[in-house]
Amino acid sequence: MVISCQELKFDTTLSNDRLNRALNIFSKAVIKRILCFALYLLGATRTSIAKQLEMPTESAKTLLKNIHHNGIPAFEDRRYSQSKFLPQTVPEPSLTISAKSDKKHLCLDFGIDQKKLKIPLCNKLQIRTILLTMLHSRLLTTKQIADLIGLSSAQTSVIVKALYENDVYGLIDQRQGQQKDYIFTPETKAEVIQQFSANAAVRKKTSSSALSEDIKARCGLDLSPRTIRFHIEKLGLSKIRKTLPEIITSIKKNSKTL
Repeated sequence: MVISCQELKFDTTLSNDRLNRALNIFSKAVIKRILCFALYLLGATRTSIAKQLEMPTESAKTLLKNIHHNGIPAFEDRRYSQSKFLPQTVPEPSLTISAKSDKKHLCLDFGIDQKKLKIPLCNKLQIRTILLTMLHSRLLTTKQIADLIGLSSAQTSVIVKALYENDVYGLIDQRQGQQKDYIFTPETKAEVIQQFSANAAVRKKTSSSALSEDIKARCGLDLSPRTIRFHIEKLGLSKIRKTLPEIITSIKKNSKTL
């Protein structure tokens, strides 16, 4: 793109009027920098530009070098701490979470439009799961969590590790010891193991719901599938689901050969 200044018409009155209006927006120094760069683009020599704008030649050279290096910010007045040319970046609001308890709920306030997360105080496992997850994500401190769940910082560090290694079962063990084994008696466990083994041996379904139905039909025990599933996992029975029939078949073959 080539612009010929010889074909341009200049009007002193228009120039003065426009410069005065520009001074309401930019400082005199900024306008001088803009004119310096514009004349430089139009092909004027740096010496003639400096003379016309009444500035030292070295200053004009330094300014032009700075513009090529830094772009638009080089036009600005350095007395200002923030750019008036470039859009200002708005810092993201920091997330501040507060947690407190009332008579019925644990309230987590995220400071967003007055929205709060409320958890019934009676849901202790739910509270621990949510709070320890927040601790793991560094949204709350260990001390904050420890104070809320009534444990020491050391104990809190242990159970947050248990949560991520063993899922919620890790919290249940910490909170209630043997779970509810006082209800799930050794005799009941024996019936579950026996039914599981019998079903596996004949390749019948060994799902918790199937076992619940079979045990109820055989013994009259009404055990929930969820409870059966928990103890199947706890006793490690799920690991022998496929191998048990093979072992039984192998024993039968060996007994026949004897």
